[in-house]
Amino acid sequence: MYNQMNNTKLHNLPKDEIMSKLDISKPGEHKKFEDFVNMAVHELKTPVTVLKAYLQIVTAQLNKENNQSHLKTLEKMDIQLDKLLHLILDLQDGVTANSDDIHCLMYDFYIDESIKLCFENAKATNPCCDIAFEIDDSNLLIKGDRDRIEQVINNLITNAIKYSGTKKCLKIKGYRREDSFIVSVLDNGMGIPLEKQKQVFQQFYRVESTASQQQPGLGLGLFICAEIIRKHAGEIGVKSEEGQGSEFWFSLPLKNS
Repeated sequence: MYNQMNNTKLHNLPKDEIMSKLDISKPGEHKKFEDFVNMAVHELKTPVTVLKAYLQIVTAQLNKENNQSHLKTLEKMDIQLDKLLHLILDLQDGVTANSDDIHCLMYDFYIDESIKLCFENAKATNPCCDIAFEIDDSNLLIKGDRDRIEQVINNLITNAIKYSGTKKCLKIKGYRREDSFIVSVLDNGMGIPLEKQKQVFQQFYRVESTASQQQPGLGLGLFICAEIIRKHAGEIGVKSEEGQGSEFWFSLPLKNS
């Protein structure tokens, strides 16, 4: 399998042809592929982590010197390193999710607090975006992995920002519906054609468009989100109209509802 991969320029192939060349459906091949990805992830994470450490040292020195122009440059570098690290971790999660091994540590937490935290982080890191926040209730308990649920919310927010128009405007909503709690992120982006909406949660799938191809990504983020929500006995979906933006949402069962 890997000799075939090494002799092929995979970046020039469509995603479905790449997956056919990996041929991970054969007995034992998925485990080999998973081991290969885990090894690659480890090798990729190490230099990125080292770079971030050096970046922190230089940032501390420039803070002492109050060198604002260079500090802004380092901030941009740190953001790009974070994006690279997230892509690497998405790759690992995408493979383990396929083998049903995403680990979730379940405990009680207030879902409204998580939504508010994600909203505040988004506002702080995207000052040029118009981000609204609306939640109907508070102190609503969920039994689940708080970090994983916040990972889903952050992914939906990041996608909404990436694929919004020039004037980036989005709204984060949380509301109760019977025995479930709904979280949704609405944007004013390009929208998704109806026939492609079910595919956006598939592994390695990206909507084919000029705008989407200009954005970095592996087509794993929404797939990972769907796997996390599935492990929490919830549902995930999208409402969208081409040219009118999208609303990505998920629901989770409330505790003792």
